[in-house]
Amino acid sequence: MTINATLDKTRKDIERTLADLDKTPLYAVVGVTDLAVEKIRIARARVETVQTDVRSAPAQVRALPVKAQTAVEDAITTALTAYDVLAGRGKNLVTRVRRQQSTADLTGQAKSTVARAKSTTTTVKKQTAATKKSASTSASTAKRSAAETGTARKSAGRAKSSAKATTTSARKTTAAAQRTTAATASKVGT
Repeated sequence: MTINATLDKTRKDIERTLADLDKTPLYAVVGVTDLAVEKIRIARARVETVQTDVRSAPAQVRALPVKAQTAVEDAITTALTAYDVLAGRGKNLVTRVRRQQSTADLTGQAKSTVARAKSTTTTVKKQTAATKKSASTSASTAKRSAAETGTARKSAGRAKSSAKATTTSARKTTAAAQRTTAATASKVGT
């Protein structure tokens, strides 16, 4: 046999052997290589992104005070707007309550009660002074003293009557205030 024939036979044997071999390990090596190339490409892209971010970081840091100032101004504007809205609602409610007839009635009764209380105070002061004066008079004038004591009793009776009228007025004012408060509370939500 010649060398060429031997080489041809060896070549054919190798080709048959390779054809008979399981090619799975070869495919695995090719797959690993492809995966490695893909990961390298992704890593390169990430590196470029990070480099871009690093280059733009100083500009972003310089912009932070402006962003913070804008956020604070927005928060203040929002708070002031909410404050104005709530103040307007409150003003409308107070105006509505003041215009109600029950509020006017209550105000009138309160003024009347205050006037009666002042009147009662004045009367009591005068009667107290008169009683003091009559009690300090001389014991030697029993007749005059008895007459003044009768006058003091009448004065005390007037003071008692005035106090009773003031108490009645105060009770009426309290009842009216309770009715007005209930009426106003039921109208607040409307």
